[in-house]
Amino acid sequence: MALTPEQVEELKSQLRKQVQNLPEEQKNAALGQIESMSAESLEIMLHQQQEKMPSRRENPSKTIFRMIVDKDIETITVGENKESIAVLDINPISRGHSLIIPKKVVIEKDKMPLSAFSLAKKLSQQFKLKLKCSSSEIRIEKKFGENVVHVIPVYDKPVSLESPRQKSSQEELNEVARLVKPKEKIIRIRQRVQKEKKIFHFPRRIP
Repeated sequence: MALTPEQVEELKSQLRKQVQNLPEEQKNAALGQIESMSAESLEIMLHQQQEKMPSRRENPSKTIFRMIVDKDIETITVGENKESIAVLDINPISRGHSLIIPKKVVIEKDKMPLSAFSLAKKLSQQFKLKLKCSSSEIRIEKKFGENVVHVIPVYDKPVSLESPRQKSSQEELNEVARLVKPKEKIIRIRQRVQKEKKIFHFPRRIP
């Protein structure tokens, strides 16, 4: 399957991050090589990397979304329920752009579980509250043979799946997750201490 321009840019962005800590001369050479890579060479490299993963060897047809669901690759999770998981897009259209991936492959759009949309609406509310966006676009897209749900916060201008993407650093993504990820509730249990009842014994009265 040929990579789309968005997928090419996403892969190149990941490669750029991997070479940031190299010495300056080596980094510049590596960045130049990354920029010159064609979609075909990137696809070959992606297949080679996936073949090295144990889960990929066991199931050669496993897509990037299946690897995210199975936690074979590192992602930043911002929500989850029994049927879906929500992760931040590493090349978002806007700040907070997230993907909701069903835990079971959804090939037909109309088979998308309702819980995926419930999770999308919950995220949309969190984005409005924590990221101060005006609304969110919720869209279904078919990639790698399966359907996923995009939740794209809207700020000062309309957005769509065709809108340009932007690069986000790991720090920026972590900050978004910190703001929107539900806090774990700590349940405190109060223990009632029963006071021992004192029984008083009075001397028996003799008539």
